[in-house]
Amino acid sequence: MGTRTIVAAVVAVLLALLTGCSSADSGAQNAGEDAASGYAADAEEGVEGAAAQEGGDEAGSRAAEAAAEIGEGSVATDGEAPLMVRRVELEVVVEAVDAAVTRARATVTGAGGYVSSEDVRPGTEDRGGYGSLVLRVPSAELDPVVATLGELGQVQSSSSSADDVTTEYRDVEARIATLEAGATRLRDLVEEAPDVESIAGLERELSTREAELDALKARMQVLADDVARSTITLHLAEASQDLDEARPDTGFVAGLQQGWDAFAASVTVLLTLLGALLPFLVVLGVILVPVLWWWRRRHAASSARSAAPSAPQARDGQTPEHEGSAQQQ
Repeated sequence: MGTRTIVAAVVAVLLALLTGCSSADSGAQNAGEDAASGYAADAEEGVEGAAAQEGGDEAGSRAAEAAAEIGEGSVATDGEAPLMVRRVELEVVVEAVDAAVTRARATVTGAGGYVSSEDVRPGTEDRGGYGSLVLRVPSAELDPVVATLGELGQVQSSSSSADDVTTEYRDVEARIATLEAGATRLRDLVEEAPDVESIAGLERELSTREAELDALKARMQVLADDVARSTITLHLAEASQDLDEARPDTGFVAGLQQGWDAFAASVTVLLTLLGALLPFLVVLGVILVPVLWWWRRRHAASSARSAAPSAPQARDGQTPEHEGSAQQQ
């Protein structure tokens, strides 16, 4: 009995050990499977994260390239000459304005330029001649032309200015490129539009883009022309006082004088208008006064006749109704 009990106990212990080992193996296997699946998930997430990061880096690089392109289009680079708009103003006293104007035209034409505007006043006994010309010359020929114009006579004053329009020009250039790309895309969408309503909306947007594009191209053309050709404003006079008279005055006294001149001019205009209308007013008065006098007299006579029959009745103290009642009685 004792021997059987011992054998049974040993068998139970062995079974317990075998069960524990199998459980441990199963747990280890399950743990290994869980670890493998977790690693696979982590690996997949890592791949997705790497792909997302790569896509973000690519998008960031494209944005950086676009910003760099906009930046390059907005400012001048170190190796690029700035785009300058130059203007010069000269005041020269000459012996004969007509001859000086002729020489100035020949100088500008010979340099490849042209006369934009011209105002020449011939001389009189009381005042010398005066001329004002606006000249447009190639920017590369500006300095030689100015030097030649200075030789027409005695230079009284000269001034020059230069404006850097590089930023504006590049900005307009970049906006034109952007709008052209957008317009091209809209044209493609119009061809692919499924219905008439979509086509109409796209065409309206395309018209707006094209209008903006035309305005920008016109502005760019103006800037390019201003950069390519410089402006010279030339004042010519046969005496220095003529230049002083032609020069615009500034300041409080000048403003007061201009205001008084404007007031005097307004009064002169009113008096002139009154003088022009006075003969017509006299004629109208000659015609209308007798007519009004006749009308008033006729109106007064008519009023007197209408009031005359009622006077006797008023004196008797009877009215037409009272007379009728008296006759009935």
